[in-house]
Amino acid sequence: MLTALLTKSWRDHWRGLASWAGGLIAIAAIQLWVYPSIRQSSEGISQMIEGYPEVFKEMFRMTDYTSGPGFLNVELFSFMVPLILIAVGVSWGAAATADEEHRGTADILLALPVSRFSIIVTKMIATALVLLGLCLALTITLIIGTRLVDIDVAAANLFAASFSCALLGMLYASLGFLFGALVGRPGIAMGAGIALGLAAFVFYSLAPLVDTFDAITPVNPFQWALGNDPLVNGLALSNIGWLAGTSAVVLAASVVAFNRRDIST
Repeated sequence: MLTALLTKSWRDHWRGLASWAGGLIAIAAIQLWVYPSIRQSSEGISQMIEGYPEVFKEMFRMTDYTSGPGFLNVELFSFMVPLILIAVGVSWGAAATADEEHRGTADILLALPVSRFSIIVTKMIATALVLLGLCLALTITLIIGTRLVDIDVAAANLFAASFSCALLGMLYASLGFLFGALVGRPGIAMGAGIALGLAAFVFYSLAPLVDTFDAITPVNPFQWALGNDPLVNGLALSNIGWLAGTSAVVLAASVVAFNRRDIST
């Protein structure tokens, strides 16, 4: 029964998932295709970047743009990949229970011979596997692409950067689960989760420029995912612990909220 529920979760959203996966792979491929031109014009581009406002360079960490890792960090991992995986995670988390309630099918779901705990945990597993699948698809694309365009980045570090973003996506997915379990409205849950993700991104981006944000940076999920520069330094176990631990706590709260919620049908 749980395997069927897991499969149903994927089947219900396969078109959207295929679009996200195709878009993510296409974005990575396009950026890799562009890189040889960046490398050939590295001297001129470096001079051009020097003329950029300091604010712009600080926001997007453009200190080493013309190198392979620097280029990938700026064009993919500084904002595009994290925000895409956050959007996927939040949309799946928000829809997990709230969408059933909103469509009036929650009574059918809850009539199955499985507990509420099993239902929501199965949907959490489905979401985690989706994010892991996108992480692997991106990693494989980057491994092949970097070899074709002669970017020297270890495969392990490409996975580290992708996996860190997937964990970030799972953290915000957990917020989607929680908001969905609390309010039963997928639109509200998705909006709240994505708003928090965007707020964290803004604080992370502006942190080098605004001294008052220094107190927030250590507890910013973007700092946990990207602050160690996993594309260069690999995975930091402490950062993984913060991302995974926070996700686990929020997911546990989601389970409690869903078990206590009076589901409207």
